[in-house]
Amino acid sequence: MRRLTQFKAWWRQSPHLRIGLVMFTLVALVALFAPLLETHDPYRLSAPSRMAPGGEWLLGTDALGGDIYSMIIEGSRTSLKVGFIAALISGVIGVLVGGVSGFLGGKTDRIVSEIVNIFLMLPTFFLVLMTVALFGSSMTNVMIIIGLTSWPGNARLMRVQAMSLKERVFVRSAEALGESRLSILFRYIIPNGIFPVITNTAMGVAGAILMEASLSFIGLGDPNIVSWGQMVYAGKSYMTSAWWVSLFPGLAIIFTVMSIYLICDGLNHVLNPKNARREA
Repeated sequence: MRRLTQFKAWWRQSPHLRIGLVMFTLVALVALFAPLLETHDPYRLSAPSRMAPGGEWLLGTDALGGDIYSMIIEGSRTSLKVGFIAALISGVIGVLVGGVSGFLGGKTDRIVSEIVNIFLMLPTFFLVLMTVALFGSSMTNVMIIIGLTSWPGNARLMRVQAMSLKERVFVRSAEALGESRLSILFRYIIPNGIFPVITNTAMGVAGAILMEASLSFIGLGDPNIVSWGQMVYAGKSYMTSAWWVSLFPGLAIIFTVMSIYLICDGLNHVLNPKNARREA
């Protein structure tokens, strides 16, 4: 009941959060009920080439005879799957690495901080590009690679939280009572310091979706799945004669990423103590 009341308060405080949640819920429902919403098989290329939107083909067809509408519906599953799994990998690694680094401090913290700094200095997109080129562009590889290259931001956030929390009275009391460091880390440090990481991980979902779309656009995505990035790439040669091939999947990417950014902006607003005091 308390959580429901808190959510209602957040809902009233931030219009960005409201709009973002409505938009993202729509995308999630489309992905969830994709088989019911698709009017044609998104993997079947049997329609007339580059048919304009209307009639049987709601959003037209591409150069190979694929139904744009059904492919966009199917592509929502691909984007959300990549976004959430890659962000989850990034979040878990970042929380564990940052939590251990900040809590233990000393030499461990210095070594981990240097590793994080090295990762932050690397051009992430080109690192992902080279890794995909070397190990293949399957969907599994793409999700893992994006997750393994985007964790340093989460690690830095968790490290700062851990450094602050380990000086709190309840943590000192647990140490005095003889609790092990591992127990303190997972019972007190991580649960109380994870909230900024959750918001940053949510932003990582949008980043992963854009990264997958970028890889697909340049031909390094999984060729065996329907992807919005691949659809945009497939229509770039026909922008003057068949603009719908690239336009509609491009709008789908913008809509999904915008919904996530609005949610994160709203969460940042309602969780910011300064805003909470101002509205109180």
